[in-house]
Amino acid sequence: MIAALCVVVLAAILLLAGTRLPGLTSASDGGLCRVVTGALAGMVLFHLLVTLLDLAGLRWSVLSLGPGLALPVALAVRYAPRSEDQRRRLPSDLGWGDQTALLAVAVFALVALTLWVTTSDFFYHWGTKGERFFLAGHVDYGFLSRSWGWAVHPDYPNLLPELYAASALLAGRFDAPAQMLWSVLFFVLLLAAAREALKPAEPWVRQTGVALLATATAAFALRQQFAGGADWMPALALLAAIPALARQPDDAGDLQIGIAAAFAAASKVEGVMLAGLLVLAQLARRPVAGRWLGGIRLLRLAAPTVLVVLPWWIEVRRYHLFTVLATGGLTRERVQAALPALLDVLNHPVWHGFSYAMLLLPLLALRRRTRPLALVIGGQLAFYLWIYLVAAFDTRFYILTSFPRLLFHLLPAVLVGVLAGKSQGHQGLQGLQGREAADGTELLCP
Repeated sequence: MIAALCVVVLAAILLLAGTRLPGLTSASDGGLCRVVTGALAGMVLFHLLVTLLDLAGLRWSVLSLGPGLALPVALAVRYAPRSEDQRRRLPSDLGWGDQTALLAVAVFALVALTLWVTTSDFFYHWGTKGERFFLAGHVDYGFLSRSWGWAVHPDYPNLLPELYAASALLAGRFDAPAQMLWSVLFFVLLLAAAREALKPAEPWVRQTGVALLATATAAFALRQQFAGGADWMPALALLAAIPALARQPDDAGDLQIGIAAAFAAASKVEGVMLAGLLVLAQLARRPVAGRWLGGIRLLRLAAPTVLVVLPWWIEVRRYHLFTVLATGGLTRERVQAALPALLDVLNHPVWHGFSYAMLLLPLLALRRRTRPLALVIGGQLAFYLWIYLVAAFDTRFYILTSFPRLLFHLLPAVLVGVLAGKSQGHQGLQGLQGREAADGTELLCP
């Protein structure tokens, strides 16, 4: 009980630290956007803090982590101007879809706490590294660089085991059931990000989308034994970026994309690619103009990812942690083996048919508002498929054992993007007509 409470306390502290960042949301964003982006920002700040402690040779402890997390909050409270976006409240128009989502989260949480649906990856590397870092008081690169260390994926970014270790530090011990609450938190944030992305939609579309995503995710997570793993994190980062990608580029959107990209890069190796695609997509929508303004924009958009990736890259190269991906080149045999395996994954009962929503990806590319999202998802999917086609493994086995998890990185964003894109044009016309009535101007339509 104490260990679970410590997870909740740490999550609340990180949320407070992240939401105090100035310029986090734009005028069109709601309270959920600030919560989701603030939570991601708090975890990125935490990751940078423990990285800085490691570089300084300081051991992790409550005394070293506490002041480091309190300092940005204190500075923001003291010096940051209090803007209107900091006073936005959470939505109060809860409907049947939101209630369904809460029920799905509650069921998943109760089962996850029993460890019945804990992924084997938690015991093989995520949880193992988290407990080791807790005992060592730092990212233990000596442990990761041992000759048999390939089993714990030593080259992966370490945000998730760092969160495990920090919550264990608060509790004084590493408690596996309590650590499952991080997966519950990611599930909640994922649904909150989806609801924010669906905010411009009609109420019935929004409620249907939230309920659909919640039930599909819960069914997949329970059947796939998804608690305790890091695959929630790239999916969450992509969903959190949808509002910024769907509207006209602005300063707040650049910061939101930068935070989501950094969070993805700190979560998994696949997230580094996703981070690059998110940053490039946002840059392509509003190219850098002018040295001074362009430098500020690049700093806001790309600096969080650089601060996350650069230390990780240096340490992984320094300790020779990269696990070499054996490649055999693109061959006809691999293509012939890959296509039936991909179809089997789409047909797998673990998805209950929701996996076929990936076939809706071209619809996102047809709409202007969702085209940046389609380019990011398409690029990430192409990256996954290319790895499958060139890796010198049993192609069919490789796809069947890993693609369901990788598909989860993208599928929630496709579902939400299709629903959000469908209603944005209608809502935009309603808003334009409302402005027409307000100012008395005439709306001319061809």
